[in-house]
Amino acid sequence: MKNKTKTYLLLAAVLGIWGTVAFKIVNGISPDQPQTTAESFDVAFNPEVQKDKDTFSIQTIDRDPFLGTLSAKKQASKRAKSINVKPNTSGVAMPIITYGGSIQKQNSKEKVFVVNINNKQYLLKVGQVINDVKLIRGNKESIVIRFNGTNQTIKL
Repeated sequence: MKNKTKTYLLLAAVLGIWGTVAFKIVNGISPDQPQTTAESFDVAFNPEVQKDKDTFSIQTIDRDPFLGTLSAKKQASKRAKSINVKPNTSGVAMPIITYGGSIQKQNSKEKVFVVNINNKQYLLKVGQVINDVKLIRGNKESIVIRFNGTNQTIKL
């Protein structure tokens, strides 16, 4: 009698498990479609009223936040570009020329100079001519150019 009771209990457990598996498979193959409800939308466009913008201002802080001491305002040193200008005897106006620095390859002695002529940047080598401006010589601090037969020194 003990064996029959255990057999019936195990048979009921197996049938319950297989029934659950079969139910999940059948529901997975043909799931019920969820019901959708039509929502009514407001057709008129009503933009939100724009609020006033929050304004702010930035003020300078005289106190050092880490040391707690007052800091002195630093004066920016302005280096003036000095140009040795000789009077222009011809009617052609002198272009605006500024010197931006020099570039040199590591294994070469030939330098290329960055020169701005009328706010256009050019890379010039010694002896090269652009817009009637010829580069005569230069170093890391200044260049010498020739325009209409007059030499001018332009510093960095």
